[in-house]
Amino acid sequence: MGLYDDVLVADGLRLPKFPDEASPSAIKWQTKEIGRPAMQTYKITAEGRLLRREREFREKTPEEKQTEATEHGFESWDEYVSFCEDADPDDRLQRGIGLRLPNTQTVDEEFWLDHNIHGSFEFHGRSDDIEDGFHWSYEPRFTRGQLDAIVFLGERGGGDPDDYNPDEPVCVEF
Repeated sequence: MGLYDDVLVADGLRLPKFPDEASPSAIKWQTKEIGRPAMQTYKITAEGRLLRREREFREKTPEEKQTEATEHGFESWDEYVSFCEDADPDDRLQRGIGLRLPNTQTVDEEFWLDHNIHGSFEFHGRSDDIEDGFHWSYEPRFTRGQLDAIVFLGERGGGDPDDYNPDEPVCVEF
């Protein structure tokens, strides 16, 4: 599978050949083509800009640590951390904790920065709620950070890669 980046598509951004009754913002879109994939989140805005989500972190307060420990059924943060360090992975999963150790940090602030891309990348997505088994592929094209066009690259149906049906590229100019 490898690393990838998520791409959010803002409401109001029109994608060619995408069903009119559906919203592209309801689909989880992914790309591996914006620099090196690093599990980042990007957003194409209705105004035609590509933004990158950034986060600043801070240490959790003692109260936040205690609340998290209590939510997982422990009396203290130290008991919670100790369990996570020593427990079998299956035991942690059964308790709904997950495989990572408890994080002492939390997001302090989340903000979006203009990525100011010059070029293009592909992004892909699917939703069985919209069309069962279909994948959409697009290429947004940017000049000095401004979206010029989104090109429809094709769709795959039925979950079989041999079902790839590229039509003539369809482009929406901005």
